[in-house]
Amino acid sequence: MLLSSRQTVIAALACCSILSSCSQNNSNTSKNDSIPREAVDSSKAITTAATPKNPDFIPNELGKVMVLEYHLIGHPEDRWRRTPENFRKDLQMLYDNDFYPVSVLDIAHGNLNVPAGKTPFAITLDDSSAGQFRYIEKNGKLIIDPECALGIMEDFKKKHLDFPITATFYVLPAIKPTLRLFAQPEYKKQKLEWLVKNGYEIGSHNWYHSMLSKLSDAEVQKHLSMFVKEIREFLPDYDAKTMALPLGMHAKNRALESKGEFEGTKYNHEAVMLVGSVSSVSPYSKDFNRLAIQRVQAGEHTENPETFMKSQIKHKTRFVSDGDPKTISAPEKLKDQLKPGLEKKYNITWIKEDEQVAQK
Repeated sequence: MLLSSRQTVIAALACCSILSSCSQNNSNTSKNDSIPREAVDSSKAITTAATPKNPDFIPNELGKVMVLEYHLIGHPEDRWRRTPENFRKDLQMLYDNDFYPVSVLDIAHGNLNVPAGKTPFAITLDDSSAGQFRYIEKNGKLIIDPECALGIMEDFKKKHLDFPITATFYVLPAIKPTLRLFAQPEYKKQKLEWLVKNGYEIGSHNWYHSMLSKLSDAEVQKHLSMFVKEIREFLPDYDAKTMALPLGMHAKNRALESKGEFEGTKYNHEAVMLVGSVSSVSPYSKDFNRLAIQRVQAGEHTENPETFMKSQIKHKTRFVSDGDPKTISAPEKLKDQLKPGLEKKYNITWIKEDEQVAQK
């Protein structure tokens, strides 16, 4: 399901507001090039078994999944800004309710190695503002700000080894300084290298957040290819595999959102994110489109992650893993929702209604 006209207009106006106001979240950081390079180690290597809080779960791998969408991280809380305290609250809510972090590429391709009883979700952050990834000086050393999104995720991951957080940062390489690659120009290369080295993904958000719907086919390819060219100045061998539509607006020729070329530079996006308004269908659903993945906008508004979570629990519509990445398990009544052809790649297990009652 795509955004309604009203949702698209609201999203576009709000995103424009973000672009004009994000300087409020930009911090004054030391530019002393003699500060040692940041040396924080990720806890990505060690995880423990993730045990579901509800031992009587019923697998439903044709249920809903959430791709969370964040923008500014800072103060005060508003429609497009999440405070550090509330970002921590979001992570705790997900952890306490049997969600399990995966990448957007895992969802896009249905490669979901998720513990039994858990529900996959993905984190995305748009616009590369300082509040997402900020360096600060402490005791003469450069460290990740514990109040920025990355610092919060890394801290949460170290405290919860069964919750291997990852995220996709949809960055802007040629926008105004307060949004350009996390707003600390002296650390652009260092930050991008750190993210890739420590299991995070860098995604395309266009060259400078231009609205694809207003560009010609040639201009669309130029703007998406120039993103690739600029990122490769810092990461020569890196290919951005996913893209988030700026302002949620499609190109006139939607095929160019995934593949194109400009002056010898090519791009190939395996997944495209929409501006959030609803949770996504399962990647195993016949209605799933990896080039138009819905997202849920985090915040204190009505259509937020907690609202969708409660609705999916109440109506039993959330994705619940069977723990076997080679098997798709779901209630038999959802048989007609399975994407044709998946039986060639996965074992399919249909759970009859009487079996569901027996498992309770």
